[in-house]
Amino acid sequence: MIRRLIHILLFVLATLSLSGQRYTPLYSQYWINGLAINPAYAGSRECFSNSVMYRNQWIGFEGAPVTQTISSHAPLLNEQHSVGLLLFHEKIGISHNYDIYGNYAFRFKLGGGKFALGLKAGTSIVQASYSDVLTGDEVYDPEFSSGENEIVYQPNVGFGVYYYTDAFYLGASIPSFLSYKQENGKNVMYNNVNNYDFLFSAGILLGKSDVFKFRPTTLVRYRLDNTFQLDIGGNLIFYNVFWIGAAYRYNDEIAFMFEYQINDQIRLGGSYDMATGDLAGMNSGSFEIILRYEFKYKIMAVSPRFF
Repeated sequence: MIRRLIHILLFVLATLSLSGQRYTPLYSQYWINGLAINPAYAGSRECFSNSVMYRNQWIGFEGAPVTQTISSHAPLLNEQHSVGLLLFHEKIGISHNYDIYGNYAFRFKLGGGKFALGLKAGTSIVQASYSDVLTGDEVYDPEFSSGENEIVYQPNVGFGVYYYTDAFYLGASIPSFLSYKQENGKNVMYNNVNNYDFLFSAGILLGKSDVFKFRPTTLVRYRLDNTFQLDIGGNLIFYNVFWIGAAYRYNDEIAFMFEYQINDQIRLGGSYDMATGDLAGMNSGSFEIILRYEFKYKIMAVSPRFF
């Protein structure tokens, strides 16, 4: 009975993916994967930067989200212009969600740093496999037994602003403007400001010693229906190589993080999140790992970048 209820829940999750607007996926190490939350982040590493991320949410909870992200971005020859590409896949319940988005940022010097305006455009592809829903031997429903997958394309656009220096950064974005709903069996695009995810991010680097630095960061997600999520934490940085940190996600999770700057080009990061909200005790936590590789032979960063 419990297994059957879980599969019905997975069907509901797939239905929600096809209607309305999905929440923007968030990550414990969002400062490394900045392009995933703000298109204005493109080019801010001042080199050709590439990241691969894997996240397993709520380990042990059947049908919980598993996500992979690939992002690449770099300034163009005219460094006022930057471009990026973001590929995303999420398996949640009986649905697969794919995102393919191009990003563009226009940057200019302001004060002691740079200010960027960013745009993103592309499509989400939602694939629901209803045949994976187990209704029980005593129930036959051709909707769940046909073996067919429903595939829906959902084009979208987003916008962001980003200001950064060597010592701090501030960012704000609306990753997606458009929503979708099912009407008469068709996928209908519409715009509803109440569905916007407003994301605000900030971080600052404290300390100038090469031995020890501290970098607090925060990320806030807000919707006009007063739904919000607050992530606040910090990292201790030793010798510009080892990063150890923790973060608290309001009424959701506590995250413990570690990063290792293997060399000037490669950084490896990992996090383990413990649930503190409604799912506390119902899963074995969440695991995230990210690898970033940067080509710096054409555009060299003046100093080590911490954001």
